[in-house]
Amino acid sequence: MKRRVLLGAGAAIGGTALGGAITAAPAAAQTAAGPRVGTWGAAAYPLADVTFGGRTGRFIVRTSVPGTAPRLRLSNVGGTAPLTVGTVYFGLHTGGGAVAAGTNRAVTFSGSASAVIAAGAVVLSDPIDLDLPAEADVAVSIHVPDTVANVTGHSIAAQRSYLTVDGDHAADESADAFTEFISKWYLLDEITVQLDGPGGAVVCLGDSITDGVGSTSNLNRRWPDYLARRLLAAGASTGVLNAGVSGNRVLWDGAAPSAQARLDRDVLSHPGVHAVVLLEAINDIASGKAAAPGDLLAAYAQIRERLAVHGVRLVLGTVTPWLGSASYTDAKEAIRVAVNTAIRESGDPYIDFEAAVRDPDDPRKLRAEYDSGGGVHPSWAGYEAMAAAVDLTLLEPNPSL
Repeated sequence: MKRRVLLGAGAAIGGTALGGAITAAPAAAQTAAGPRVGTWGAAAYPLADVTFGGRTGRFIVRTSVPGTAPRLRLSNVGGTAPLTVGTVYFGLHTGGGAVAAGTNRAVTFSGSASAVIAAGAVVLSDPIDLDLPAEADVAVSIHVPDTVANVTGHSIAAQRSYLTVDGDHAADESADAFTEFISKWYLLDEITVQLDGPGGAVVCLGDSITDGVGSTSNLNRRWPDYLARRLLAAGASTGVLNAGVSGNRVLWDGAAPSAQARLDRDVLSHPGVHAVVLLEAINDIASGKAAAPGDLLAAYAQIRERLAVHGVRLVLGTVTPWLGSASYTDAKEAIRVAVNTAIRESGDPYIDFEAAVRDPDDPRKLRAEYDSGGGVHPSWAGYEAMAAAVDLTLLEPNPSL
């Protein structure tokens, strides 16, 4: 079956300039109206020592692919008891804590204005009557009537959100009641939309580098954000979801379950996913949990096999430089180099993130203009360079893995 080309020229990857054409999935694999896919996502886990309740949070996020009939997913995966969600509203964000006039929509759950989320579970909202343009800034306002300890959420959002002092102000379009600033997202971990034609979604699975540490807050300058812009500019209907967790490791639990342990929750639970970009290993290496390159390579192989069972392609990223970290040693650096060599020589799809940001005179460290400080986390310019290194053909909705 002939497939329609959606994208033009791509970037260099693996040291070789590749074509950047990306094609739509075969028509038989799509519904006439197009699939429902994730347009925004964040990994959500218990936020230790964080309580939320008796007031309203207004959480600001930017979606990727445009679509209709958005649905929210709220999570209590870290909870030990049922959690009652009161009023929830969804609207377009205009700046500060305000919602665009006439866009704030009441959200229902199986027809009810509130929901109870069982411990360890999630709930899905009903479709919301609001069309979302590309890169929509949205405000999700959630009132929780009762105090919840260790609320489920995302700890490093690189985005300002808002809290009221008390009370239910979810329906307010005004920012007046939202006087407290936070850089976390509570409860919300996914927004999906209905596409009007063929498309899919890509999940970026990783640690603090994928999470966007070192980028400019409130400007959506994480490398997955830049990737989403490239896909949009090329005409692809591909949602991009960020499953980065700062401090995350491939082999061992830490700030959150390991990448292997959270694969089902943070990747496969999202609709429409056809590819995963995995950039993760530096925390394993720095902590000494990865005693040899083979430890990480075996885990990568298992992740690839598990994704393949679901028809999802894995694209590995080479591990970026880290000279300047307090944990750096030459012996640990040798593991990083060996892992990257194996990735490049494997014959499997990969993105050479290291080549995109390394210092040409010393590959152990980031280029000065790409270092946000500390030698590990790229600046926003470094994140832009990482996204530019992605050959978009690797992310096409192709049934061939």
